[in-house]
Amino acid sequence: MAEENLENGAADRSREVSECPDPVFILTASRSGSTLLRFILDTHPDFACPPETMITGACVSLLRSWDILENAGSGTHRPVTAQVQLPAVAMAAVRGIVDQLYGRYLAGRGKPRWCDKSLDSLYNARLLADLYPQARFVCLYRHCMDVIASGAEACPWGVSRFGFDPYVAQVPGNTVAAIGAYWIDCAQAMLDFEQQQPGRCFRLRYEDLVTVPEHKTAELLAFLGAAPAPGITSACFAAPHEGDGPGDEKIWFTTRVSADAVGRGVRVPAAALPDPLRAAINEVLGALGYRPVGADWNSATGPVDPRLPHSIPRPPGSQDTTERASLPGLADSRQDGVAVAARMLDTRIRHQAAAEPDEPLRRWPGLAGQMVRLVVSDEHRQEEVLWSFQAAQAAQAALAANELAANGLAPDGPVMTMIAGSGTWRALLDGEANVITEIRAGRLRCVNRRDAQRVRSDEVHAIAWLLGLAQVPLVKRIGG
Repeated sequence: MAEENLENGAADRSREVSECPDPVFILTASRSGSTLLRFILDTHPDFACPPETMITGACVSLLRSWDILENAGSGTHRPVTAQVQLPAVAMAAVRGIVDQLYGRYLAGRGKPRWCDKSLDSLYNARLLADLYPQARFVCLYRHCMDVIASGAEACPWGVSRFGFDPYVAQVPGNTVAAIGAYWIDCAQAMLDFEQQQPGRCFRLRYEDLVTVPEHKTAELLAFLGAAPAPGITSACFAAPHEGDGPGDEKIWFTTRVSADAVGRGVRVPAAALPDPLRAAINEVLGALGYRPVGADWNSATGPVDPRLPHSIPRPPGSQDTTERASLPGLADSRQDGVAVAARMLDTRIRHQAAAEPDEPLRRWPGLAGQMVRLVVSDEHRQEEVLWSFQAAQAAQAALAANELAANGLAPDGPVMTMIAGSGTWRALLDGEANVITEIRAGRLRCVNRRDAQRVRSDEVHAIAWLLGLAQVPLVKRIGG
């Protein structure tokens, strides 16, 4: 019945306009969970939250038109976004139009308050605050590297849309830097607005929303002055919502709040962030309680939480509602998957090395005495396989150690660490995936102490050969 009312609302709504002096505006960068937050709020009996309307851009255009008409011929035009007090008559005219648009929408939905999640709102939040002095603002953040990972996933054939285009034009060929520059501009704009309007803003991190959804939603509803709604973060997936507008398409095929996407930014190559941009990002990450992006960013294994430990909310007496259902054998099967993949790696390496023991150092003499580490890392467990390239002669090992020392590297410890989930390792070993493809996609991470800039390094070649995944390049010989 509720779904029928929603679908037929546009046709049956009355001419009456519902006034709302205290709307809610979500300020956020794209790929930060605003569609999930929209579903949650839209499920509450007090709020109607449609897809992105770009209402802020409409307000700016209307005020620009008003300014042109009001001052035609006077030569006193000024940017609408200038930090000046706009005339009350202009603000009233624009507010009246917005009230008409959203008022009719509220009347059709039968709800008292509207909520807008348009991505352009954060750039003109002060204008919205002036238009609606009783409005409340939700500042929704997500770790920069997870935003980059999500943006790249959403645009596999070329980064565009989602507000990325101007930044891609500034940094062509570097998706990481482009989305990183977009993120820092958005996050800084929200932080500045929070400082300007401290009593009207609620800071919410995506990571908190998906790990303790009921707790954070209860805090948000209290801030908005709305009634508590226990269970709303589960009910939001069964409730009807308008679907004909911008938003994250994945949510329409989702049945629960999930933290599975938290920490995926660990696969984003940190070296692709220029040093000045990384420094600026880290400063804002610190202000938001997030882990900085350091030199060791890509070497993390196991579940990665991008929040600093002291900032992770743990409500007293509550449980994480995103924990998996305790299905019989589920945890065991996952652990077995990791163990099986690790055994397969170890068996394959030992078999290949036994068949041609001298081949690795004949082909890649620079690896003499070096150790590599292969990590099978799934959500709840990890195992690793260590392998050392034994030197055929002591002189080779000494030369290799001297080479490392000259480059400021310790001769002990893994020179290369390769990290992937059990599914990726199995696909590689079964011949269903390609090493370079998996590296470029971020599913296989390579942390190389000696040659961090090259994808197809000697270490990658040697490990792939040991696993039976690569051809062996010809050894370069001098002379006949």
